[in-house]
Amino acid sequence: MPFDNAFSELLRDAADLAPDTPGDVLADAGERLGRSRVLRRRAATAAGACAALALAGLFSVAIQPGGVTAPAASRPRTNPAITGQFMIDTLTSLLPPGRIDDTYGEGSSAPQGGPMAHVAYDDGHGASAITLSTDWVALPISAGTQGTQCPDPTERPTEGCTRTVGTDGSILVIEKFKPEPGGGPTSTWTAIWTGPDGRRVRLDEMNSRTAGPPLTRAEPALSADQLAAVVSSPAWNPVFEVFTTSTNTPASPQLPLPSAILSTADSLLPSGIQRDHGSAPQTTPGMAHLTVTVDGRTSLLSISVTPHWMKDHNPRSLFNNLATGQQLTHTQNGADVITSTYGTTKSSPTPPVRWLADALLPDGTRVSISENNGTTGYDAQPGTPALTLDQLTTLATAPAWQQ
Repeated sequence: MPFDNAFSELLRDAADLAPDTPGDVLADAGERLGRSRVLRRRAATAAGACAALALAGLFSVAIQPGGVTAPAASRPRTNPAITGQFMIDTLTSLLPPGRIDDTYGEGSSAPQGGPMAHVAYDDGHGASAITLSTDWVALPISAGTQGTQCPDPTERPTEGCTRTVGTDGSILVIEKFKPEPGGGPTSTWTAIWTGPDGRRVRLDEMNSRTAGPPLTRAEPALSADQLAAVVSSPAWNPVFEVFTTSTNTPASPQLPLPSAILSTADSLLPSGIQRDHGSAPQTTPGMAHLTVTVDGRTSLLSISVTPHWMKDHNPRSLFNNLATGQQLTHTQNGADVITSTYGTTKSSPTPPVRWLADALLPDGTRVSISENNGTTGYDAQPGTPALTLDQLTTLATAPAWQQ
């Protein structure tokens, strides 16, 4: 598997600079947008140091990994002890006994994001790629804080997810993702610990050494309890003494709740279009889904909304770069929008099974709306969609999405 594809699979989360499918776009926008440019830069560095690595140091986006930028961090003092090797050694010390290789780390002097570490860990039953990353999220912690809610299983197949609130107010989310139809074969298990002060420790592991085939084991190496022990360990406290955020500039703005996204979508859809939000609660910040029916045709709309996407960079230039090989237009109200259709795979673009309108609004809000005929965001079937691409474009570029 090419390195970029393997890396996207590990993030999933999602790579916003070269999405394979609308699902990739939405996963980024909904949970990883804004981080991937930083991550790819760091991954390239890691690949140069160790070609087998596929990094997934995930940082809270302004994502949404949708309207998000990399953490705005200040380091008022340096601590030479927080090096890449410190991160590797600390992660290794928290893992059960086993073989460690393919290591890579960045410390408090990292040019982008927080200190992180990557290792290949083998407990004797096959290696797992394991990546730990650190960052901060905006206070106060709320239902709109990215990474503190279980993901929407409509958008990605899961084996399960648990969410635990500690007595100190910390939140631990453990997600077990299955391989996606038409995607990579790996399974990814993720633990995200968010402290009441906004500090975050995240660990991603896969049942592969390099985030792609061949698979090395049936499941990732660490159990849910072991994942929890690593990310919640006080061994990471020294990291946050040198990797701090300004009290005036939150690292990760809050994402809109699904209820707000659905309310806006309802207000924008024509009255003659039937819509159904489904019976299951939607809790993933920055993302929502609903089905729409027109003249007997029913399609699923998956929507991600990311306020202030990539605000610390040049969002319009970055967004326009996404349009390679796709249709880019500029609307009269100042929005840029990329429209595209997808088959079941990139190599088989027909018959089309997914339709996407991905818009950057004048205030920097990114809105991605994917449509497919199916019951989930990854179960797409051929057929005529309920809404045309022009209607998706009108919906995605509406000023009502702006924050």
